[in-house]
Amino acid sequence: MWTIDQARTWPRTPLGHRVANMTTRSLERATGTLPDGRRASVVVKTLQPASASPIFAVIPPQFHATVLRELHWLDEPRVYRSGLADTMPDGVRMPIVHAIDEEPELVTLWLEDVDDVTPWDPARYRRSAAALARLGARWPGDTAMEQLGMGHRDIAGLFFGKVTHNDLAIQMDDAFWASPLVADCVDEHHRADLFRLAELMPPMIASLDSLPRGMCHGDAAPDNLREPSGVDGPIVVIDWSYGNVDALGSDLGQLLVGRFDEGREHLDTEVIATAILGGFLEGVGDASDAVSVERAFAAHLAIRSVFGALLLDRPDLDEPDQARILAERANVARYGLDLALRWATTPA
Repeated sequence: MWTIDQARTWPRTPLGHRVANMTTRSLERATGTLPDGRRASVVVKTLQPASASPIFAVIPPQFHATVLRELHWLDEPRVYRSGLADTMPDGVRMPIVHAIDEEPELVTLWLEDVDDVTPWDPARYRRSAAALARLGARWPGDTAMEQLGMGHRDIAGLFFGKVTHNDLAIQMDDAFWASPLVADCVDEHHRADLFRLAELMPPMIASLDSLPRGMCHGDAAPDNLREPSGVDGPIVVIDWSYGNVDALGSDLGQLLVGRFDEGREHLDTEVIATAILGGFLEGVGDASDAVSVERAFAAHLAIRSVFGALLLDRPDLDEPDQARILAERANVARYGLDLALRWATTPA
């Protein structure tokens, strides 16, 4: 067995995962050889204030305070120290935290290196959604705030900030829609529907305040829901940077779009959506209902993924790969547009 002091001396290599979070300075794997010849590894995640990220410099100054508040670099260590790990619902667990090293303006997390061995099929999407639902049901909003010290991230800030002043501003330009990459992957109604939904979002956002809340992961993309022991083992939920209290069902948007965003999903969007909605309602039990879950799903999917789906910032890819990924993102965005427009025009 290794100790954390030994692990600190092991050589590190980048994890090979695209890091988009401004508070993550690096994500590495430290690997060493044990006395008996076996190999062991640990994930080393180094955190920094969002202001230390190069991206911070291009954010308009009037939004700096909001970014620093909503992307607080100490949120993930707080979740790991909250006691949540000891009170997870059946069939779900957090990664083992071997150590948390703190320095001025820098925190290093030494985390269990969690494998993933199960293919993503509709059954797995359903299991993952049910696990997220059990978490929310196990920790209702007020209880999670009082006993775990969890806060709430207001999705309105993202819509009235980044979406309004960046995503939609860029897409107001006719030249954007005339670009062959964009024009080839959207239908004739996409642009008009996108801006119609933007006008309808404020009351839809306001309606979220009346929905049941519970503990949410906040970034429940498939990569963060691991099955290291196969279908019969627990789901290990990693990367708690965005852990917070929110409307039950809000996690489903990231679960739906995660693999589409990277161009790795080959299932039909409707098939995945049906699986995750069914799984979530099964897992949440009496803590919510289909109407409130789907409304939260629709709003969060729209704000976090639909409005910015066509803004593909991947200069590392050649044009054919960019076109392929953009087409997948446009397809799931079309689903999200239709879903959000339906709920935005349905009285709360």
